[in-house]
Amino acid sequence: MKSENKYVKNLVSKMTLDEKVGALLTLGFSGTIAMPHIYEFITKYHCGGLRLSPTSRIFGSYVNPKSGETVVNVVDEKGFKNGIEPPTTNASEYKKLLCEFQKLAMNRPHGIPLHFSYDQEGGTSSDFNFSGVNIFTKPMGIRATGDSKLAYEVALAVSKQSKAVGFNWIHSPVIDINVDPRNPEVYTRAYSDRVEEVVEYSEQSCLGFKEGGLIATGKHFPGRGDSPVDAHFEVPVINVDRETMLKRELLPYKVLINKGLLPSIMITHSIFPAFDSEHIATVSKKIITGLLREKLKFDGVIATDSMTMGAIAIKYGVANACALSLEAGADLVLMKAEGSLVEETFNKIKEFIKDGKISIEELDKKVYRVLNVKYEYGLFNYETITGERPEDIINEKRIVALSKLVGRKSVLVARDRNKLLPIRKDEKILVIEQINKTPNNFSWYPGILFKKCTKYKKNISYLETNYTFDEQDIENIRRRIKDYNIIIVTNFYIRGKLANNDIIKEIVGDKSKQVVLVTNTPYEVLSIPKEADSVVITFATSPDNIEVVAGVIFGEVVPEGEWPIEYKLSE
Repeated sequence: MKSENKYVKNLVSKMTLDEKVGALLTLGFSGTIAMPHIYEFITKYHCGGLRLSPTSRIFGSYVNPKSGETVVNVVDEKGFKNGIEPPTTNASEYKKLLCEFQKLAMNRPHGIPLHFSYDQEGGTSSDFNFSGVNIFTKPMGIRATGDSKLAYEVALAVSKQSKAVGFNWIHSPVIDINVDPRNPEVYTRAYSDRVEEVVEYSEQSCLGFKEGGLIATGKHFPGRGDSPVDAHFEVPVINVDRETMLKRELLPYKVLINKGLLPSIMITHSIFPAFDSEHIATVSKKIITGLLREKLKFDGVIATDSMTMGAIAIKYGVANACALSLEAGADLVLMKAEGSLVEETFNKIKEFIKDGKISIEELDKKVYRVLNVKYEYGLFNYETITGERPEDIINEKRIVALSKLVGRKSVLVARDRNKLLPIRKDEKILVIEQINKTPNNFSWYPGILFKKCTKYKKNISYLETNYTFDEQDIENIRRRIKDYNIIIVTNFYIRGKLANNDIIKEIVGDKSKQVVLVTNTPYEVLSIPKEADSVVITFATSPDNIEVVAGVIFGEVVPEGEWPIEYKLSE
């Protein structure tokens, strides 16, 4: 049991009710330009922190990729036009903005610092992707290196780059055991489908984050890996028996909690009948308090996932769900919508407190836990952590070399039935590449695979498509491939978007052509048709991994990745 922090305890005793409620809120800041309401979040609502999303101007609504239905309509009250990218920024400019926020927060009556939380799981799940930052592969790619010490090195490098800008609370590591190959939400965000490897790699990641000074958040408790449903759009019901959950899903949490490596844990928006058949875990007292707090003896910060996600918002309503989660035992709610939902959420939590659903004693314990972790990680010593120039850290030779090493050691050839690889450079070659999620700067941009391939063959041809093919894309593909002997085609997967699989199956099924399929997952059901004879898996579409992919295709780089999961592709 940790000794009581008298400084934090005294601080909590001086705070007003509004200040305490605000301390439990992580609100959203999207884009790179601070509108007036962001300052209001800090001064009027006393928010504990901001969830940063610099790559988009607004937090969008949740649209089911299968049905096209808008399941949660996050009303944009900023007045921004959809489809416009935020102004580009560099790390130093963004740091100035975060320092401005932090200075404003520290000038509040009790000098309580903000936490700046974000996703930096790797690949396209990287909120910090500007200024040429080194983007590492996804967790399953880290496992594909076969060296858990690299998980530590990557987490340390992520911490150094991020802390230099001002990010201080990371929503990693992903501790899910991805045992369902159909899982549309977790897939390569998990290290593996083997529990012992998830334990090993997540432990090393936590050690790296701890040394680097980032507040780590294990997610998604109690485990989202055994489900074919995406909680962003509907409620997953995880029908796994209690004994299996304890031995598999909960084992990494148990190990990391006992070793003191998890300052924070994020609850998932799913129903677990083994523990509570009625409530989503996010609002379940049986799971949050009974299982995590009492059975597993976790005394750190319990945080929610985004409370505007479809699973939770549809069932309970956003503001009400935030209050219900705190009542169930959570300490920190993530409410990213930037409009009127902020005031609704703030007032709903106050209403729960005034009605006695959340006692003042419990409120104080929550505030204490949130402030104490900030104290332990040095956030109160704001002036001592603002001196580094971010670009100097980003360009450190050791970090740059690590990114290239991890790329080389994670990319693998999953299938090469006809020994096509490496391809012959004297053939007519066409690259068909999706417009993928990138920051579109000189480091990472649409068409990056094609560009990397031209390093080895200058007169290669290119066809760019939407991420999800439209009718024009399909027409162009069918017309263009007739003139080429070798086709390099991407079939990248992001959360439920399976729309291209039929056309990809058609392309790889044409045995008059030699086709190299490049994908980012090892799962047939998500992105690899059985007909594909040559398959290269990159695990991340970030620059260093894609550079390795191009080298592998042309025989200039030897892939070193190993198969990271129990699941196997068909022969």
